[in-house]
Amino acid sequence: MIVSYSAGDPKSTGPVAVCIIGAGAAGITLACELDGSGIEVLLLEAGGTKLDLAASGEHYRGTTTAPHPEPNEYRRAGLGGTTRIWGGRCVPFDPVDFEKREHVPHSGWPIGYDDVARHYPRALAYCHAGLFDFTVAGSLPGEGPTLPGLENAGNVLLDRIERYSLPTDFGREHREQLERSTNVTVLLDVRCLRLRKKGGEDVIEAVEVVDRAGRRGTIRASRFVVACGGIETTRLLFASDPEGPGLGNRTDRLGRFYACHFEKVVARLVAGKTPVAFNFERSKEGVYVRRKLQFSAAVQREHRLLNTAFRLHFPDYSDASHRSGVMSTIFLAKSTLIAEYRDILQHGDTAQVASPRSAHVRNMILGAPEVAKFGYDWLFKRVLARRKLPYTLMRNADGTYPLEFNSEQIPLEDSRLTMGSDTDRDGLRRIHVQWRIGEEDVQAAARSFVVLRDTIAATTSCRVEFDEAALVPSLRTSVPVGGHHIGTARMAASERDGVVDADCAVFGLPNLFLASSAVFPTSSHANPTLTIVALAIRLAAHLKA
Repeated sequence: MIVSYSAGDPKSTGPVAVCIIGAGAAGITLACELDGSGIEVLLLEAGGTKLDLAASGEHYRGTTTAPHPEPNEYRRAGLGGTTRIWGGRCVPFDPVDFEKREHVPHSGWPIGYDDVARHYPRALAYCHAGLFDFTVAGSLPGEGPTLPGLENAGNVLLDRIERYSLPTDFGREHREQLERSTNVTVLLDVRCLRLRKKGGEDVIEAVEVVDRAGRRGTIRASRFVVACGGIETTRLLFASDPEGPGLGNRTDRLGRFYACHFEKVVARLVAGKTPVAFNFERSKEGVYVRRKLQFSAAVQREHRLLNTAFRLHFPDYSDASHRSGVMSTIFLAKSTLIAEYRDILQHGDTAQVASPRSAHVRNMILGAPEVAKFGYDWLFKRVLARRKLPYTLMRNADGTYPLEFNSEQIPLEDSRLTMGSDTDRDGLRRIHVQWRIGEEDVQAAARSFVVLRDTIAATTSCRVEFDEAALVPSLRTSVPVGGHHIGTARMAASERDGVVDADCAVFGLPNLFLASSAVFPTSSHANPTLTIVALAIRLAAHLKA
């Protein structure tokens, strides 16, 4: 059942067995997993069924240190949460990501790869991203290699792919199940302000809430799950203990070790006439996939590398020398994109100067047939299709490919979230994001480019080019992936090292659980959504038990 919150209505106040706060990917997955279990559940969502940009901006506005995006970017309030603007990339973590690595301080999860991997097939079903197979051989049988010759290199894994969802808006795709449920009630337009402890006991007894009209109320439950995303989850734990260190923060771990993935285009692959796998392909079950390059776990250890993915990228849209009428058309129409995605057109470099408008118009005129075909394909593959082409890929006219890298970060204690002094309209203090990229991150990324360059040069007719003298200075100005908020309430074997235990229960508060990328001890190179969903499925099984 899905209804709007009403203070005083017994259906809106509990008590219930489980109260889930946040109806994004994690919260909706949890609710769907508990549907039909006989466990009475309330799923609370600050927004409604329609996207409310004004409410999202007000709820999430805060401050940051550059170059991190503003806290209200890449986040949305409403049924489905930020999946409403999700690009759909699904990538699992690798076994090495869960291991304690000597060259990665604060690495190691208190659970193993298999504890999460067993839930990836079901997580992929929630995301509508196909089978749990992320290899070329298993997903694209009979297709050629990514880079001819590299298949025998050893150092570089080129059989890896990434899968794409519809993209899946969890609120839309799973709404019917939630509406039909007899034991799960979704309460919309109700914002959580504070988790309240029971007097004299280490247990949460209620959550204090407010509706859009400013009316306040209380919802009671036996167990609470905070599923508000990597930033808002931490903010709520701080806000729930305004005179103290924050819930779960007796050892000063809350808010620390904040990580995003960092990325930049600093090199290019020169393929010449060598055929390389560049475009989106369809897996054997019809899911869009793309190739990527990674290093084996052994090579990561040998060269002290972080888990990093490389993708052949499209040229900078803003530079008309690509000579693509399609790319120039998209660049001139960039104002139609949501703010978060405009920087992608310039490889994330907002300071870069675009080519004159006249040069882009010339590309459009000379490439009119190409533009017309693109418009036809876009209509049927993107606008009208249920499974949409993820984004536009256009080759550079000179046979080169910008090489995009995407890397994990070493967890840093002073890369963190703290509470600011300003408050929002509901009296909640706003968050301050202090994101850092460490020098060890930069040096590991530089080594990655050197290893990749040398491997490709030794085994293929392609080559990787970059300015070696400028590599490290350029990497120091890498930007964070704005929508990946990781690590601020990390999972650990003991309270000394983290905020939640292996079951995602907050240390010292056994009836409070977190379902969020905030609990990731390390970030892998992978987009977090698939693993968020897998951990939510795992948590649901624990709550049932």
